[in-house]
Amino acid sequence: MKTPHPKFCVLPWVSLEASPIGTVRPCCLADDELTDNAGDKFNLNTASFATIQNSHGMRKLRQEFINGGQPKTCRKCWNEEASGRTSKRMHTQDRLKHMLPEQNWTIDAKPLMFLDLKLGNICNLKCRICGSWSSSTYATEELQALPYEQRKSSFHYQMLKDGAWPRTSQHFWAELSDNINKIQYLEFTGGEPFMIQEHFKLLEQLVEAGVARNIEIHYNTNGTQWPGEAAAKIWANFKHVEIAISIDDIGARFEYQRSGAQWSEVLINLDHFKRLRSRQPNISLQICSTVNVFNVYYIEELAHWIDTQDFNFVYWNIMHDAPYFSISTLPKQVKQALTNRLTTAGVTDWHKQEFVNIIDFMNNGLSDNSGLMLLKMRELDSRRNESLLTVAPEFAELIGYQP
Repeated sequence: MKTPHPKFCVLPWVSLEASPIGTVRPCCLADDELTDNAGDKFNLNTASFATIQNSHGMRKLRQEFINGGQPKTCRKCWNEEASGRTSKRMHTQDRLKHMLPEQNWTIDAKPLMFLDLKLGNICNLKCRICGSWSSSTYATEELQALPYEQRKSSFHYQMLKDGAWPRTSQHFWAELSDNINKIQYLEFTGGEPFMIQEHFKLLEQLVEAGVARNIEIHYNTNGTQWPGEAAAKIWANFKHVEIAISIDDIGARFEYQRSGAQWSEVLINLDHFKRLRSRQPNISLQICSTVNVFNVYYIEELAHWIDTQDFNFVYWNIMHDAPYFSISTLPKQVKQALTNRLTTAGVTDWHKQEFVNIIDFMNNGLSDNSGLMLLKMRELDSRRNESLLTVAPEFAELIGYQP
């Protein structure tokens, strides 16, 4: 696939991302949600795909890329690339290259071939690096911590309400039906996609329409859900199904970071997915490990575990938001200690190079005094009757954590 320049991104031409509350971005890492001419955010309950694709904001973004610019809304990719990492922009262009023949790149949109669908925020976990935006369980916990009279006016209540949009929007499902012949690639994240039954109905519709064989699917799942043989039967009709399991740590630390999960249950489900892969050649397995303040001290141990699991693809993801849990904002003395630890880690050459890039990303960030990070850690520990000191005593000591 030929593009106008090395920093070009195809996503503004061929992709849209549906957020858990129905707003829209060019991709999941873009900072800015797309708006209409009045400055109001597009919402998939009412807006058509064509209207969003042809909006002023999308045309302006495409023009920036044609001109060789690096749009501000794409800063997360630029930051990762500055650290030597392969960004989502780069990953996606490699993933889609066989779907996009030679193109004439103008400010006009291409057919909408890639949809990143977060069909609401239904989720059974309340991960420490998540929030009400993406998890109904997290939102419920936040609501319960508020005085009763404040709950219905809170952000968390609004997220619970807005996160139900796929179950109320006839318009969105009609839009999907009108565009099924264009779709070549679907991503389902969440919430927890295997708990969102509407997406299986969409897949059945694609099978019935005879287009499933042309479509590739990517999932991000928290690993606690095995969707069963009914899902396997549906997936058999698709060109390729990649199941990415989000595992940021192992054992007790995994359970601490992804509150509500059981490590033993995840291992059982991983075995289910491996057996499915062995009998359905269109299935592949990925591990997606998001590096953040809770696990960065222990990723050498995680890398050793990964090497025993026979994943088809390993992706060391970087957490950007919320910034107080990003390794880029850690205090300088903590960064130095982590740099020394990761530099001397006894891992394979491939992991070692990834660690070098992680170190660069961390050290290129603007350090703060860690006050907000420690405050948020203590709030969650107190609310959940848990302790960082218990599950990660070495890191707790390094950052000066006290309950």
